[in-house]
Parts: sequence; structure tokens; C-alpha cells
Amino acid sequence: MSYATESAQPSVLELARSGNPKAIAYWLNVFLLPHNLFAQAEPAAQPGCFKILIEFHPSPDVDARSPEFQQNLMRFVCHHMWKLNSDVIDGIQVVTRFIGKPQMLWRKTVRVVSPARRAKLAAKLAESAPQSAAPAEIKTRIQQVTRQKVQFRALRSLLLTGTTAAAFIIGCWLGYSDAPNEQKTATAANSTLTTRPDTIKTVLESVQVNKVQADMDGTATILFGGDVALTKNYTELVKDDPKWAFAELEESRLADLSIVNLEAPFTTATDSKQAEPFKVDPAQVEVLKNGGIDVVNLANNRIMDYGSTGLDDTLKTLEQAGIRHFGAGRDEKEARRPEILEVDGQRVAYLGYYGSETQAATANQPGINRKHNDRIAADIQAIRDQVDWVIVNFHWGEEISKYPSDAQMELAHFSIDQGADLVIGHHSSILQGAELYQGRPIVYSLGNFIFGGKPESTYDSAMLRVALKDRQMKVELLPVEVNGFQPRIAHGDRAAEILHQIESVSDSFPQALKTPLVIDARTNTVTKPDGTQTESQTPISEPSKPESQPEQSVPEGEAPPAAESPTEEATPSVEFAPTAPVPTEQSAPAIEPSPDSSPVESPNPEQSAPTEEAPSSESQPGSPPSQQPWNNNSFINQNNGSPAPMVPQQTSPSPQATQDPHTHLDDATRSPSTNSLEPIKRRYAEADRSDSQTAFNF
Repeated sequence: MSYATESAQPSVLELARSGNPKAIAYWLNVFLLPHNLFAQAEPAAQPGCFKILIEFHPSPDVDARSPEFQQNLMRFVCHHMWKLNSDVIDGIQVVTRFIGKPQMLWRKTVRVVSPARRAKLAAKLAESAPQSAAPAEIKTRIQQVTRQKVQFRALRSLLLTGTTAAAFIIGCWLGYSDAPNEQKTATAANSTLTTRPDTIKTVLESVQVNKVQADMDGTATILFGGDVALTKNYTELVKDDPKWAFAELEESRLADLSIVNLEAPFTTATDSKQAEPFKVDPAQVEVLKNGGIDVVNLANNRIMDYGSTGLDDTLKTLEQAGIRHFGAGRDEKEARRPEILEVDGQRVAYLGYYGSETQAATANQPGINRKHNDRIAADIQAIRDQVDWVIVNFHWGEEISKYPSDAQMELAHFSIDQGADLVIGHHSSILQGAELYQGRPIVYSLGNFIFGGKPESTYDSAMLRVALKDRQMKVELLPVEVNGFQPRIAHGDRAAEILHQIESVSDSFPQALKTPLVIDARTNTVTKPDGTQTESQTPISEPSKPESQPEQSVPEGEAPPAAESPTEEATPSVEFAPTAPVPTEQSAPAIEPSPDSSPVESPNPEQSAPTEEAPSSESQPGSPPSQQPWNNNSFINQNNGSPAPMVPQQTSPSPQATQDPHTHLDDATRSPSTNSLEPIKRRYAEADRSDSQTAFNF
């Protein structure tokens, strides 16, 4: 009889190299725990990719969201993942959060290619190559291998100098150079995917990605307009001319996508419970088609004026005309469904919300997509990693109100905190100003666009033009003058006058949106027309789970559906579920070492990487903490040499978006919030009454 010896059992190091997530977490915790950081690991949907959740306690000494902290932590993690020298690990996503808090601080995705992984990939390539290659092909392969060797030797030399960044460069730069050219781009969602699934998983269903014909210049151009209602006042003036409205607005036809808020149903129904209902002859949809309108938002207070019949007629009319829509539907699933379009390689998701409970869609009843903070958070987080850009539309506030309410500002900020890239508002009928929050634009209202719901046919408006390319978003507010319900881009003094109206309100925000400007989604920097760059006042945060109780449509404790698996060659873009277990200070690593291993012995630098590629002894895992590259960055408290805890981030409470803006308390009885505009509203009030040049024509 023979007995298995303890030495036959694989060590933690061997398990980690084989891709065991608990062993990977144990390997990282050997180096992270001395710095009061704790890691968990789990496999991503894509083979060879892993999600690394790092948790720690907050501290007033270090800003855990700062770019310096993020860079240093990523270097440290990549350094040790590379030294693990696994031939199965291809990429990682690092997600950070405070212990005991569900809100994520930030996440970053990177491809890690160790020497063992490179050798395995090269072997696969050799196996798949033809046995008898042509001399030209052999020559090309030799040149490629030679070039890669030169690059690797140069980087190895950099590593041997003891530079802290060397490990990060080895893990990322080599992975970058090893990737095909078409994979060397990234999007706002930190994704390098080139071949992606044709469906997106939302909270309730999988949604088809619709590709839009564009000029394929590499830039997706989107044009946003305000409220459109081709109702009685419009038809009495314009009659049945379907080309009149957009005759002077070539910009809407030149954009890859043009979007407006459709504020009246296309229907012939006669039964309405509203005192003065809006409706439009379905034949008038030709006006939108002639104007190049591609998408409409239906989440507003007028789309249900003729009930379910009016909404159903509207949906059929739009679908027959080839105009896409979002924000309302025949049931809750359709109303909540985002419109996801791919334009010039950019995947953009559109969401629309309105706050009426009585008009909200249910499982068996048509209606609008109800505005509630839990729904908003779940909807955004479910698709955040599967698309490049998330745009949220809100129908909110009070009519003829020059300034957004505190509730509007809180809701806009909350949406961006969840991962939205742009917030567009409607309903006030006039321009309400725009701001930057955490490096993302918020336009509170674009005013009326072609609005026959009022007798005034001449007024001022604005459009927002957005250009998306790679990791950048260029935004520009376009002044619009409307004459006889016919909008055109204003020029000269009229343009300056309209933009002044917007700026007079925007200047009251902490960071006014003054366009044109370019926002870099990766670095969160803003580039102005003169070339100067400024960083956003607050680094952009990752989506957070709202503190209020979720609705029944999103079961409590249930995470939004995960992103669909990318192709094998793509870098992962994945997210930890909010319900992941949260360790305490006393939590132990998720895996116990085998009997022949110990925390010090298992991460042996001699075993973790070939001698030729091994980093210098200054950064070996077995070195004392004072010799770790970690101690040269902001994680260390220089006063006592011990690891400094992290900085707590103050988060404002989630706005309760279920309340209809029309039912807000009177301004005089409501305490202004920290970002309240109430004092500024009063300051501007007297000036506005005496300034006829900035008066609105309503």
C-alpha cells in the first residue's frame, strides 16, 4: 500500500499559475495585506481573464480616487501578476472599494502578458502555421521575432534599473505590442474590444445592438435638439408642408444621429382624460424624416395624453418611418429598454425617464419609463461595461423656470456617479444652462425646438453637438433661432445673445460648461479651444449602488446582468456584483496554503519567472517592506513608515427621483442643498427683470 505524500500536492504558487482564483488572491494578499489592502479574485467570463477586487479602510491622509493612487496601485498589482509568470492569465480588471461599502471607487482593465504566456501564445502560433511556409513568409516571421526581441531587451534593461514603473510597463506595453493593430484602441468604458456580441444584457432582457449607417470617418457625430410637438399651432401656420420645419437646418441631416424629445403622440385617437391634450396626425412623421431625425425620446408628460391607444399608434408610426425611440413602451420591459446604437464603431446607449407614477408602464400596461433612482442606477450599471457611452435623458423641472432645481442637479449628479457620460434635460421650455460634473457634461434644458404646443412661433433655442472618437468626447452648444417654427443655427450678434442666455445661468454652477471643448474620458481632462487643459474638479467615480431600497422590478440583493462575454482576443471589461462578500479587518485570504507552503515561501521569485526576465532584487516579493516599490509612493505614511490608510470619500445621498418635479416643495420652504442655486437665482432675478436683451420669447 502506498500513500500520497504532502509534496505531491500542488503549492499555492502552482495553483495560482494554473489560474486558480483563490490561489491568485492568496498570492496577491501576501504583498497587499502588509499595506492594509485585501484582494479577492474570480474568473471573468472570458477565458484567461480575472477580476481582482481590492478593499481597504478609508483614511483622511490619502485620496483613494486620485490618479496617482490609481497608477501606483495598478503598477503594484501588474508587477506581481507578471512575476507570477502564468501561462494562462491574459488580462485582469482591478476594482477598488472601501471595506463595508458597496460603492466602487474606480476600476481599470489591463492585459498582462508574462514571459510564460508569450511563449505559450508563440507555440500556438507555430502550431497553426503551415508546415511549408513560403520563403517570404519565413522572412517576415524572422523580422517580427527579431523586432520583438529588441523591444523586450530594451524593456528588460529598464526593469533592471529598478524603476518602479518597469513592471507595469512590462505587463501592459508588451501586451499592447503583442495585440493586433485593430485592438490597440480603447473606449470610454476602458474596453479594447473589437469584435463584440450583437446583444447587450440589461436588467430585464437582452437588447439588440443596431448599427447605424455613417460616413465611417472614425467619428460619431450626434446632434441633440429640444422639445418637438407638431400640434395645432404648428399645423395652422405651416399647413401640410413636411419640408418647412427643417428646411434651414442642414446640420440635422449631416449628423450621424439626430435626436429630439417628441412631446406629442402620433395618433388619430379621440378619447383623452387631459384637459388640453396634445396629438399629431401620423402623416406629420414625414417632418421628422425630412429633418434627418433618427431617434426620439418618449419619456415625457405628453406622450400618454391619449392613453395606451395614442402610445401604440405613436410606436407603430415611428417604427414604420424607421425612427428609433426610447423612454416609453407597450409594457415595462419595452419602456425601460435602452436604445443601443453602434455608430462608426462607437456603441452608444440611450435611456429616458419621466417621474409620473400614473403614466408609468407596468408588466401588463403601456406607459413611460418611470424615474426612480434605483432603476436609474440598475439600468446604467447593467450596460456600463458593454457599451462605450451612456446618455441619459430626463423630463424634469418646472416650465418657464430659468434655473434647474436642487432635485434636478442632484439627480443629474447621481446619474453620472452611476456611470452616465452625458445627461440631457427637457420640459422647462427655455434654456437652463449647462455644467461639467466629474468630467461629464450636463445640459439641463435645450428649450423648445419645434413646439406647436404654444402659440409663440418665434423664440430662441439651442442644440448640443457631440462628437465621439476613441476615448474623447467633443461637445458644443449651438445657438438656434426659431422663426415661424423653423429653426436655424444663429450667427453673429444673435448667436452671441443666445449663448449669453445659457452662460448667464451656467456661470452659477461650480464648473460651467463653456463650449466647444474636448473631454478625455480616460484621464478626465478637459481641453479648451485655445489648447489649455484642465482636470475635472472631482475625479470621475465608478457606478455606485443607491442607498434606497430597490423596486420590485429589481429584486433586492440581485445584481444587474453581467456583460456578455467578449471574444477570446479581447481584453476583459467586467464588474464585481454589488452583493460580493465584504471582508472585515480580520478576514483571512480565501485559500489556505498547502502543508508544504507558507506565505513567504510560495511566492519565490526564483520560481515565479525565468531568470532572464526576472526583475531586479530591489523589487523581489521576498524583500522586506522598506525595499518594495510600494513604499516609494503615496500609500506610505512618511511619518512612521507604516502603510497609510485610505481616504474616505464623501458621497451625497441618492436623490429620490420617484417624486414628480411638479410636486416639489415650494422654494421658500425647502432648505437649499450644498450645491443649491437658490442664492444665485435671487441674485440674478433683479438683473433679469431689467435686461430686455436676455428675455425669452415665450
